[in-house]
Amino acid sequence: MFKTNDLSVNITNIFENINRLSTLVGFGEFLPAYKGAITLLEKIERLEHGDEGYYLAKANIAAVFIDVGGMLPSEESSLLGLNILESYKTKIIELIGESDYFYNLSNAKSNLVGIKNPFEQTFDTVEEHLAVKNDLWKAIKLSKQQNKQAKYTFIVNLGNTLKQQFRISEALKCYDSVNTLKLDVPQAWINRSVSLVMLNTISSTYTVQMFKQIIEGYIKARDSQVIPSQWKEFYQSQVSFFQLELNKITNVLNIKNDEHDEAITQKEYQALSDYRKFCLEQYLTLSEHGLYCKCAGSARDNLTIPTNEGIVGDFIIPMEMVLNRAKSEFSLARRMYYECLVDEEFDELTHESCFSELHNDELLGINVEKMRTAFRLCFGVLDKIAVAICELFDVYPPNKNVSFQSFWQLDRDDRRNKFNKIKNPGLLALYSIATDLNEKKDGEWAFLKSWRNDLEHKFLVVHKNECPNDMYKSYGFSEEIVFIKEGEFIYHLEQLFQITRSAIFSFVFAVRDKAISEHVENGIYIPMPIDRKNFI
Repeated sequence: MFKTNDLSVNITNIFENINRLSTLVGFGEFLPAYKGAITLLEKIERLEHGDEGYYLAKANIAAVFIDVGGMLPSEESSLLGLNILESYKTKIIELIGESDYFYNLSNAKSNLVGIKNPFEQTFDTVEEHLAVKNDLWKAIKLSKQQNKQAKYTFIVNLGNTLKQQFRISEALKCYDSVNTLKLDVPQAWINRSVSLVMLNTISSTYTVQMFKQIIEGYIKARDSQVIPSQWKEFYQSQVSFFQLELNKITNVLNIKNDEHDEAITQKEYQALSDYRKFCLEQYLTLSEHGLYCKCAGSARDNLTIPTNEGIVGDFIIPMEMVLNRAKSEFSLARRMYYECLVDEEFDELTHESCFSELHNDELLGINVEKMRTAFRLCFGVLDKIAVAICELFDVYPPNKNVSFQSFWQLDRDDRRNKFNKIKNPGLLALYSIATDLNEKKDGEWAFLKSWRNDLEHKFLVVHKNECPNDMYKSYGFSEEIVFIKEGEFIYHLEQLFQITRSAIFSFVFAVRDKAISEHVENGIYIPMPIDRKNFI
């Protein structure tokens, strides 16, 4: 038991009450939980301020305020939690760890964002969501650095904020990674369904399978044992709504519902090549259907700007040329990565290369060069997309120097207002992705750009062991050699693949949206089950 200024304040009793308040939140009793938290906060203030118990109680009551703030919702409750976290940052991090701290901080900020409907997002309001995203990336990266598996709540919430920024391919990957754990996590299923509805809207495409999976997600949420009972009615209403939409589609297309559809999908998946299975499992396909289904419809990278309903515009063919190049380079990078993982290094090639044995732990040969080349190719794709966006929307920066992560320059020459006038979901997604790679925007993956530059202009050494040995001091000629462990390089290459894939999809959706916006008056049919203004 910790010392207190007031003997009537018992630290054990305080934590028992915190647990009780958390239980109330779990049962949906948000207002009683909030009132109880206010009362308990007053008691916590009577604890000895220098004691560990005081700061731990502060951290826990902050989490209650943040949970209540998100559920009621209540700005006042969220601000109380946020202020506690920011006021006692150092002490709280010492007690609960950095990853949990930034997770809770992201929750508080998420509660306080002004715009909840993603289709009302602007290049002003999205900045709040970027801050949430950055904190969640920090939490996940810190977990990795501590050799811990990131908590599923981190992953779900990351998916949620990426979804708000129209990064649908990445959001779906987050939800799928949690759903495959077979836990009762209704938030992952709900938000996966919402993401599919958003995909329907921003892609202007749909399939029967898409609607089936939207319905399945709401059913999983409705039947969850961990949601407040009063929410079940809403989830059932969503099931009914989308079932009606599905019935309309199947009637128009004269499709009979197959109860064995899942078994057919699995059979089609098993018939795919090992390489295509790898692409689907690693979320590396460039197929819209492959974003959510692993059937025969995902067997090819058939992503194109035109849709079956028709997309028109003089810029479509030039932008399709850009997409062709992006797909070509991404496909090569992906294939080389696959070969690195599954193919043994050919001994004869290593033998022919005649590497001197320097005992310095550096990986040399075909496989590591494939990885380095794949890394560079991804950045090449991103920069080509940036040039295409500048051409398409006439948004070249004043200096005409175009780099994917930095050409935006929204705080110069009224450029933010210029982008706001365009109002394009795909463009917002590309900006969000770019901020991940921009150190000036606190981007958590900005060092990947530095690695790319090191690959091009310096000696970037990929090594096998924890710390590279250098028996003959072969690295002594320069202080600017960059050392990266093989496992770390592969992990971050995988992240770069996801960023690049997301950018390719977002580029396609941005071009489509421009074409639709300019020609919607011509009566082009765009299937959208939920109007953007009423998006849930």
